[in-house]
Amino acid sequence: MTEQASSIHPKVKDLLNKAVGNYIKQKERQKMKPITSDCETLLKQENEELCISKQVLEKKIKELLDLQEQYKSRKVAIIRSLEKSSEKVSQLSNSVTSFKTDTKKAIASAEKSIDMLENKCRHLENIISTKDRKIIAFVDMIASYTNYNDINIELEIYSNINERKLWMKRHSKSEYDLEIQKKYTFRLTSSIA
Repeated sequence: MTEQASSIHPKVKDLLNKAVGNYIKQKERQKMKPITSDCETLLKQENEELCISKQVLEKKIKELLDLQEQYKSRKVAIIRSLEKSSEKVSQLSNSVTSFKTDTKKAIASAEKSIDMLENKCRHLENIISTKDRKIIAFVDMIASYTNYNDINIELEIYSNINERKLWMKRHSKSEYDLEIQKKYTFRLTSSIA
């Protein structure tokens, strides 16, 4: 083209060169225009997606902040509850310790009382035994002087087998019946055996 333009007038040549340059520029613009409109559409679409993502993220951040507040309030409530529980456990522990101490003291006191009562019972049994022996000795002395027999005092020697069985029966019942113990006087080493 430049070879053809060399034979053409320089003004026409300039005009032709300008027209060709304008044509090339126009073609380049036409090529760029769809690219720019496609890019613009893509950018708008990406911008919309980014706006939606931003809204979703803002919503999630708000939810997370709400959850964080709930967590903090629950944490405070749990800490308070644990403190109260700890106080109650401490009180219960003190009560249990006090109860154990009181129980040990009560058991020791009861054991002392039982020992004292057992000693007193042994002492009273000894007194009763001594009394019974004295009564029997007096009865034997009196019986040897008179023919009169007190039917409430066990004799040293039985006159017959029925009398012996009767006193054996009274003796076995007296172990469980206080009235019989009061009513009759028994020998400690009787000939019942």
